[in-house]
Amino acid sequence: MLGSTSRFVTILALASLLGTGCAAVPAQHIGVVESFGKVYDTTWGPGLHLWFPWTGVHRINCRTSQIEERTTTPTSEGLVVGLDVSIVYHPEPATAKEIYGRYGGLDGLVANVLVPEFRSVVRDVTAGFNAVDLYSGRREEVSRKMIESMRERMKDRGVFIEAILLRNIELPAQVAKAVEAKLAADQQAQQMDFVLRKESKEAERKRIEAQGISDFQRIVTAGISPALLTWKGIEATEKIATSPNTKIIIVGGKDGLPVILNTDK
Repeated sequence: MLGSTSRFVTILALASLLGTGCAAVPAQHIGVVESFGKVYDTTWGPGLHLWFPWTGVHRINCRTSQIEERTTTPTSEGLVVGLDVSIVYHPEPATAKEIYGRYGGLDGLVANVLVPEFRSVVRDVTAGFNAVDLYSGRREEVSRKMIESMRERMKDRGVFIEAILLRNIELPAQVAKAVEAKLAADQQAQQMDFVLRKESKEAERKRIEAQGISDFQRIVTAGISPALLTWKGIEATEKIATSPNTKIIIVGGKDGLPVILNTDK
């Protein structure tokens, strides 16, 4: 009897050994271990792990993922706009066990919690803004408020919200035309402001240039005297007198300056 029991234990041990294998957990995944309905506290990181046939390994993808939503949402003035919006998120590796235990895995968390909360946040936030705000420079403010609200709602769910992106906005036709007209008017105003600043700077440059010329003329005029002009005339006469060209110089002309007659003609 004892020998039969030993053989049975040996056979069972050999069967267990033969049934043992390795389970692989991919990079950026966490393995949640389950056995007969019990989820273990210990999780597996990426790599190979010893695996038994009665052990289930549920791999939670912790990579950054994106969900794109096409929705219609009301604004503060009661208009309904079409909105393409994306949410970028990743599961927290430390909460992989809770994600599987509470939601049955990441797919359950995304379908039953993340997407419904995201849609609710989009509606709640856009209801506090005008349609023009979604189309103008306040888009970043809208996106920021969505991120803050989603992070608050998902902080105990094991998911971190990285970003929310507003990709495309469809306004009612009448509003879209009004927005385009306003943007065109703003651009024209900015262009005119640029032209006015440019002309103002050019006028200032010309004024400074004219002032400089005026100052130069005033200084030169103040330094010219009759005696100086006479002296310069004498210097010029001396240079002409030494020139090889034929000429007659009569001293004592108008203002006391020499008169030069050219005898070549």
